[in-house]
Amino acid sequence: MADITDVEVKEHSDYLEVVEDIAQELLAQLTTGEDGSIIEMFQTGSFDPAQMFVFFGALESALLQFRTDKRCKTVFVHAQPSSLYGIGQVVTPVTTLLEHIGMNRLDDVSNNRLEIGHIMFTGEELTYHGDDLKGRYVVVICDLLDDGSPYLEACIDLCHEMKASHVVAIPMMVWNPDLIDNLSVDSIKEALDNHENTIIS
Repeated sequence: MADITDVEVKEHSDYLEVVEDIAQELLAQLTTGEDGSIIEMFQTGSFDPAQMFVFFGALESALLQFRTDKRCKTVFVHAQPSSLYGIGQVVTPVTTLLEHIGMNRLDDVSNNRLEIGHIMFTGEELTYHGDDLKGRYVVVICDLLDDGSPYLEACIDLCHEMKASHVVAIPMMVWNPDLIDNLSVDSIKEALDNHENTIIS
């Protein structure tokens, strides 16, 4: 058995608490978000490598809890990043997450209360693959969105054209090049030197 007596033990991580706090905030925005709104909660310039795990976990928790009433009909739509145009559907973190959501909400899926669809960009147009959106509450989720890009707005418009009753969108990460351009070697070194790997908040 490995000897761990020399491993430094710090206080327990607050990962689960942080994830659930963010999940509840996201859930509130999903519930109250106006038709056509884009929920940009996940833009950051942090060097904390655990932060994306937090965001991913919060998104999972929120989607597991969202619109679970048996009278609700919901569609989660993965919008494949526009930079992956012309290559067909590929596996991304969000596609894997949505498969997991579908398995955990199998009763909703089996009874047509929850559907999962996909939007892809061919290089010329957006195409939707999945069940009918008419009269459904739609949540569009994209892995990556360039800051200021109209891509998700176009995805929302497509869902409206397909007669969705309400559409909101969530970019898993908003890529802001200004955050990168303002970095220097010294600021990167300082951020890494000050990084704490155990406690997230």
